[in-house]
Amino acid sequence: MDIPIKQNTLYLSIFSPNYKSELEFSGYIKSLSSVNEKGPFDVLLNHENLATVATGTIVVVDEANKRVEFNVQKAVVEVSNNLVKVFVEY
Repeated sequence: MDIPIKQNTLYLSIFSPNYKSELEFSGYIKSLSSVNEKGPFDVLLNHENLATVATGTIVVVDEANKRVEFNVQKAVVEVSNNLVKVFVEY
């Protein structure tokens, strides 16, 4: 995956099965919030590497400060080098 990451930005790609195409998203964001087995978590710029399973709602704040919610049953969230990948219903 070759994504043009701008310096000091966080980029999100949500990958979902074809029957869940309404959950697809790609773009620059300010934050991502959700819940895993330990409780609520947030992903911000320069977050440490992370791999976790999120459940329930994933809340994204985009570059325009617009809040977007994605309801998922289960998703893998991977964070590395300001790139966030979410794999829905893996």
